Amino acid sequence: MEFSLSELAAVAAIYVLAGSVKGAIGLGLPTVSMALLGIWLPVEQAAAILILPAFLTNVWQSLAGSALRTLLIRLWPMLICLVLGTLLTAGIMTAGNNALNGAFLGAILAIYAGLVLAGFRFTVSRKAEPVLGSVTGLATGLISGATGIFVVPVAPYLEAMNLGKDELVQAIGITALIATSALALGLGLNGSLEVEVVVPGSIAVVAAFAGMFLGRVLRARLSVELFRRWVLVGLMLLGAAMIIRAL
Repeated sequence: MEFSLSELAAVAAIYVLAGSVKGAIGLGLPTVSMALLGIWLPVEQAAAILILPAFLTNVWQSLAGSALRTLLIRLWPMLICLVLGTLLTAGIMTAGNNALNGAFLGAILAIYAGLVLAGFRFTVSRKAEPVLGSVTGLATGLISGATGIFVVPVAPYLEAMNLGKDELVQAIGITALIATSALALGLGLNGSLEVEVVVPGSIAVVAAFAGMFLGRVLRARLSVELFRRWVLVGLMLLGAAMIIRAL
């Protein structure tokens, strides 16, 4: 599929918005971009465009800070299972059932936004991390391979690990970086990383970094919690609309 100028402009606008969300609250780039691109693109193409901007924006986030070694020791079972889960279901995304993929994506968006808005939280003990982390990683990978979104259930799990603020941001970056790499591998093995996504992917990178700069400005001037709440409300409504459209 070749992209028209209007579609490339739409990709740029979407990634400015998604980057703004990430710059303001620290995450949300794949969730927002996949939700909006999924309105008119097949899920596998939207995921292919996501690869480069998600990878590059998370390289710095994963390497910044002093807790990289400690976090890798605690997270490695989850990360390995995340990769395995993604590879297992990447074929679902590329199977061509756009209605089913769209409904699944919409359901994940609605459930994730609803849980966060409801204040759903739990705590994970250090002893339970190897087992619960592995289960969380596998579940996240299965969902990521099918939808391109890797925030559920790993985001609530990371918050439940009682990490410090800086450690949490770094852990999110590490997880997103591994998830993006696994998604790229899964799509590549299934023949969905086509040359046509190079141009929109490159545009998305520039737009995402511009959006992250804008997001940091917004974070300094607006209530981050209020901004985050409206983003989640929008995602929940958009997810519901995608389910209805698919049905």
